[in-house]
Amino acid sequence: MTDLCQQHGTAVQKASPLEKAAALQDYLDHLQTVTTERSYYTTILKECKDSIITHYTVNGTFAPPPRIQANSVPIKAHYSFEYAQQVHYPSDPLQPGPVFFLTPRKCAIFGVHCEAFPRQVNFLCDEAGDCGKGSNTVISQLHYFFEDHGLGETDVHLHADNCSGQNKNNYMVWYLLWRVITGRHTNITLSFLVVGHTKFAPDWCFGLFKRLFRRTQIGSLRSIVDVVQKSGKCNEAQLISNEEGRVIVPTYDWVTFFAPHFRKMPGIKKGRHLTFSSSRPGVVYTRESADTVTEAHHNLLKEGATFDDHSELPDVITPVGLSAQRQWYLYEKIREFCPAADRDVTCPLPSVPKPTSRQGTPELPSPTQSPPPPAKRPRHCARCKQPGHNSRTCSSST
Repeated sequence: MTDLCQQHGTAVQKASPLEKAAALQDYLDHLQTVTTERSYYTTILKECKDSIITHYTVNGTFAPPPRIQANSVPIKAHYSFEYAQQVHYPSDPLQPGPVFFLTPRKCAIFGVHCEAFPRQVNFLCDEAGDCGKGSNTVISQLHYFFEDHGLGETDVHLHADNCSGQNKNNYMVWYLLWRVITGRHTNITLSFLVVGHTKFAPDWCFGLFKRLFRRTQIGSLRSIVDVVQKSGKCNEAQLISNEEGRVIVPTYDWVTFFAPHFRKMPGIKKGRHLTFSSSRPGVVYTRESADTVTEAHHNLLKEGATFDDHSELPDVITPVGLSAQRQWYLYEKIREFCPAADRDVTCPLPSVPKPTSRQGTPELPSPTQSPPPPAKRPRHCARCKQPGHNSRTCSSST
């Protein structure tokens, strides 16, 4: 009901009588593609769920270990990942009017969902430790999930939306190639949902969280963690950084780390299903749809590139933290809306001097000496044409 494919319906409505048949056929083809991809999605979910439950069920009880080494258990697992819209705190169900025009503290949310439990790990990142929503951040959180929350599977299926800045890019492809090359997985499949039809498992858990969030008074990041934990059995919270900027889940510079080893993939936006295998390291297989029989393949590993040390990781990116302007803004504008117990955590008194309006801005060059304005022309009488008086006081009128 919330899928965003109205452009096809609009095209049918606006098409001329001669073009309406072609527009309607395009709409039907689109719906067929959506049906095929959704069927593939549900089929993979069931296959992976059966594999996990069968392996980890003992005496009728499903109980996987809390932490398992990656690529150590011969099962198939499916994970979906996506960003949710960020939330602001402090937050109150009875929102004070003035705070509507202000910008409270921000918290980004990234979820990785395992449908077999079901369980979703929600990564919470305060803006003090935020490194953006680019490829480095997404890959780092997905890497942490595999290492600390994974099921040890040898084969993994991933589903994501088509956002090129976060998921569908060369850096994500390089990361998955690196995982099979270094023995962290045996086979990986990355699939992208059809544009406009991206509602899947993470949105369910995000909805549970947002529903409780709107009804709860939030004063700190710890309060958001509690809301995630209480919103449903499927939701689990994982802090990336706290209010002080202390990093718990590091963000790595994967872009710089992979650049010397891999080349860019041609036509990356056309493929909807990408497959990676340890039997052919460095090669990615692509299909445009789930029912495509033939696969195209590309060798992205550069000549002579090797990963001798499989435990080597990229350099850690240090968050910039809150600027002085932002710290003082939170202290002066937001602190009064925060519960008293959380004010010194969420909106503490900054330890940096308060910047003035001129601080942090480059000095402008001194203006050049401009010529003096031209002298005003004296007014003249309309009767005698002489300056210094007007027609009312002109003596010639008498």
